[in-house]
Amino acid sequence: MARALLSALIERCSELRYRQMVAVIGGNDQWPSIRLHEALGFTRTGLLPAVGFKFGGWVDTILMQRALGLGATAPPMHAGSLNEGAEDG
Repeated sequence: MARALLSALIERCSELRYRQMVAVIGGNDQWPSIRLHEALGFTRTGLLPAVGFKFGGWVDTILMQRALGLGATAPPMHAGSLNEGAEDG
């Protein structure tokens, strides 16, 4: 169920032409969630140690990211119009 839901979300975000997705996972003991995101193309991009408090202890937060479409290889959709105005002075 979780895989189908996340897959549908990725597909919809791609259709909407978003270029990145970011997952914020509370607790580095959340292996099922981490593995699911990895299986669907997310990579670990960061760790925020001891930023949450849960069940009497501090928990880390894992950051994961996945490019959509052209990702970082293309400028924003409206970059051309923004750059044209800058060139005109």
